Amino acid sequence: MLRDLRVDAVDIAINLPHSDHLFLLIGSNPLPNAVAGRLLGTQGGTITLIHSENSFQVAQRLQSWLIRQRFPNVRLKEVGESHPVSIAENVRAELQAINARHVGLHYTGGTKAMSVHAYRAVDQWVQGKGVKPVFSYLDARRLQMEFDPADPFSGEPGQGTYIGRAVELTLTDLLELHGWTLQHFPTAHPLLPVSARALAMACEREDAFKVWKQWIHDELRAKCRRPDKDEWKTKTALKSIVLHLSEHNSLDSVARSIHSELNQAAGSVTLEHPVFDNNTQHFCEWLDGKWLEHYVLDALNSQAAHLKLHQCVQNIETAEVQFDVDVIGLRGYQLFAFSCSTDTGKSLLKSKLFEAYIRARQLGGDEARVALVCCSADPEGLEHEMRCDVDPEGRIHVFGRKHLAYFTTHLSQWIQSQSGEE
Repeated sequence: MLRDLRVDAVDIAINLPHSDHLFLLIGSNPLPNAVAGRLLGTQGGTITLIHSENSFQVAQRLQSWLIRQRFPNVRLKEVGESHPVSIAENVRAELQAINARHVGLHYTGGTKAMSVHAYRAVDQWVQGKGVKPVFSYLDARRLQMEFDPADPFSGEPGQGTYIGRAVELTLTDLLELHGWTLQHFPTAHPLLPVSARALAMACEREDAFKVWKQWIHDELRAKCRRPDKDEWKTKTALKSIVLHLSEHNSLDSVARSIHSELNQAAGSVTLEHPVFDNNTQHFCEWLDGKWLEHYVLDALNSQAAHLKLHQCVQNIETAEVQFDVDVIGLRGYQLFAFSCSTDTGKSLLKSKLFEAYIRARQLGGDEARVALVCCSADPEGLEHEMRCDVDPEGRIHVFGRKHLAYFTTHLSQWIQSQSGEE
């Protein structure tokens, strides 16, 4: 059984208007409504999830999640997603059934028709009842909850409140909202972090990077790969293999670190170690490139307090989808996703970044930010091409080989620039 990934997080108190009866319009991504429900609902009140036939399962998962968040009165109401009469009549029926004094409509999700006609139904129902409705939506770009003015024709501006850290969601929450399950418990602490750091420092230099890649080809893969298939030899076969680390002076620090962290004498390296649960294939994977993921995780952990990241994990694999994200950090409800690769080929790197972008947006919504950490010599060119192709709003970033030595500094600057907090 998987252990719970929930962390001890306390929501940051901010002053927002709460509604005894809160309407949430359900679309394909439950994240904005999960945040809105937590911030705008009252635990003794009612939350009605207005959904279409297509978003019924999303609404069901959100209902279950909100109930576990101690909002016991969560109702489902199906409407025709593009039928004005169905939308208006069902919203009005819910209003009459609850007859609350404080009514709110959060319209980030749902279709345009649902937003328009639910808004009109609430606005018309409150007339003459002394009820002041609250209309709101979530601005994903600025991480702000925006509230409409009571009378737009008065010239009164709406109000926005930064909520980027007001709700701290965990990976468990995000997976639960999407109905995904983990194949295994992710890694929260990097493996061989000192050696990973030494490799990053070395690989920033072109000469050392070439020597290391040559060692991977001539020693690691030559000895540990099956000749007939592109896969590692069996765990049993790998136990008898001894690797000889490169003696090139550009990799001296790497060899010393690996021997020290594995508690082995200088020279050769065996493949079975407790740090990898004696799984020889996992150590091969670490040497072959996964060290970069652990380097990124180590950097995130070292900056977690400064950047206010409440959860950082690596090696996330879900049973339902191919999850092409290697490391994540969570700040409030904002997901920072990292895809890592020691390759340099542009087409492969673009493919990895695109796949990570799709999955991160699917899991973390429009608020998610995605970075590729790689060994490209031209990260700016790669980032420019990707932004032109799929990301004109600047949600992606590429860290190249020249960023590896001082990656922690570059990482902090990027996350702070994307957090939306003044």
